[in-house]
Amino acid sequence: MTMKTILAVCLLAGTAFAQPGEPQPPVEQPPIEQPPQPPQPPHPQPRVEPPPPPVVEAPAADRPTGFSLGIGVGYRIPTSLQTPNITSVRLRLASGTTLEPTLVFANTSHSTDTGSAQTTNASEAGIALLARFPLVTHKRTELQLLGGIGFDYLGEDPDNQNTDDVTTTTTVSARYGVAVGFWITPHVEASLSATNGLVSFSKKRQEMGLGSVLVTNDTTFGLIFDPTVAFMVHLYN
Repeated sequence: MTMKTILAVCLLAGTAFAQPGEPQPPVEQPPIEQPPQPPQPPHPQPRVEPPPPPVVEAPAADRPTGFSLGIGVGYRIPTSLQTPNITSVRLRLASGTTLEPTLVFANTSHSTDTGSAQTTNASEAGIALLARFPLVTHKRTELQLLGGIGFDYLGEDPDNQNTDDVTTTTTVSARYGVAVGFWITPHVEASLSATNGLVSFSKKRQEMGLGSVLVTNDTTFGLIFDPTVAFMVHLYN
């Protein structure tokens, strides 16, 4: 065998070895079953805190809040300004309405001895109430409407040994007016008040002796603006 024949045989053998065989079909693998997964809890959403509200400072009070009691002193004009001549107590309610009561229970006895003693007695009982209603408020100033009513009983006996000369006077009255108050501080108020009489009824009973009695009735009604002015300063708790 010649060299050329040997080379040709080797070349053919190498070409046949290099040819790929037919592809084999892929082998199907059975699916792998996954174990059941437990349900996952929902992820909590982060809580967003709202911003704090802005701090608003309450305005400073320029007058008493709630119930308060005031004690005052002043002048009923016209008078000398050297010595105050009126005093009062005021009860201020939470609404701003102020009550100014007056109460009198008094007994006066006066004796004179010029050889024979003589005694004079006088008894008085009275109650009155003046109400102040705020109408217009402007900062520290307050315009008020005034309304009041009063009752008074006065008994006089010029001779304590004789009961036939006793004189009694009963008076019922009503008045109205206006006032302006100014709050210097939340506990101090200065006020100017102008009041007028509206209705007055007076009954006077006088013993004349020997069973004789004199009774006098006086009634007054009028819308007259001729005020009595009073200036006062009150200190409240």
